Amino acid sequence: MTTSNNDEHFILLGHRGFRGPLENTVPAFRRALRYADGIEFDVRLTGDGKLVLLHDDGFKVNGRSYSVGELTYREVIRLHPLGKLVPRLEDVLNLHPKVINADLKDLNALVPLLNTLEAKGFMERTVISTDSPEWIKPIVKECPDCRVGLSITNPKTLFESLTVRVSSIHVPLDLIKFIGLKGFKTLLKLYRRRMEVWLWNYRMNELEWFPRIFPLADAVISDDPARLKKVFREGVNVKGRDFHVG
Repeated sequence: MTTSNNDEHFILLGHRGFRGPLENTVPAFRRALRYADGIEFDVRLTGDGKLVLLHDDGFKVNGRSYSVGELTYREVIRLHPLGKLVPRLEDVLNLHPKVINADLKDLNALVPLLNTLEAKGFMERTVISTDSPEWIKPIVKECPDCRVGLSITNPKTLFESLTVRVSSIHVPLDLIKFIGLKGFKTLLKLYRRRMEVWLWNYRMNELEWFPRIFPLADAVISDDPARLKKVFREGVNVKGRDFHVG
């Protein structure tokens, strides 16, 4: 699953499958895998020990607040707005993605996640990421051979990302707003001396920005892999070379 800085191919993943109303659901992941090499998703643990793919722990229904970690899986699918579309990890692994970025949202989910990935034969194709630098050591301690990524989600994480040891750093396009395109490229080059660079997007126009910087990335986590792959298929020439996703 590793990429090479000199390789014309880089990894394209679907951010929660496709960002939108059905994100982190099997239909979104299935659609993403028509265009992307793999998928990114969020992992949580229910109160009865089931791994579910949801970004947020809390949700509201009819003015009442619920916590995924305090509900059984059956209660989650009964109460959550997505209902039965809330997938278990096994549901998504059955789609056989080539590459997985499992974004750990609950440290209690780590051991069940590792056990499931190992039992299903997905360990070698998975990067486990977190936006909590303090979680890196527990993850590595539990799984020394795992590929671990750190996602930058706030200024504190940006500072700590320069000191932690991980296999990949997951950098949001939104940093361009704060340090400019030149500063952003310089930061990516600095990271790339020590680890892989994975790009993702929060509120930027990825179709505008990704093609301008993707040669500095090993992987791109796209909100809309169908549209982004179309852009790359049209060809982006950088230093006399045509770069394409496979």
